[in-house]
Amino acid sequence: MITAVLIGAGQRGAQTYGEYALAHPGEMKIVAVAEPNEERRKEFAGKHQLDKKYVYADWKDLFQAGKIADCAMVCTQDRFHTEPVKEALKLGYHVLCEKPMSPDAKECIEMGNYAEKYNKTLTICHVLRYSPFFTALK
Repeated sequence: MITAVLIGAGQRGAQTYGEYALAHPGEMKIVAVAEPNEERRKEFAGKHQLDKKYVYADWKDLFQAGKIADCAMVCTQDRFHTEPVKEALKLGYHVLCEKPMSPDAKECIEMGNYAEKYNKTLTICHVLRYSPFFTALK
């Protein structure tokens, strides 16, 4: 089973990856969340039965706990991907980052360089093909 920390419990983070983890408990477990919106944060933590010490309003506080999972899923708004991705790689996490990586090409290159430097996987996820809309069309 893969353990993960989730940064950003919005639509993609909570509804796509979070729901996947709940539906496939033998494959993935989310062990911590960082989400600035209190309502989303509390709802996610409750659904995933997270210990309060692993529920954060800010991803920087989450990373203060050190590396506590196999991977980090960065699902913040697009313009806020770069810093948590780089810090996660530096801490030793493999990273799944929502698309687009960044609206700034230089930041995309930076993130790729960090993945190489720390010898970690940086995956950019395109999951709409599995969303309810496309599933219904199929």
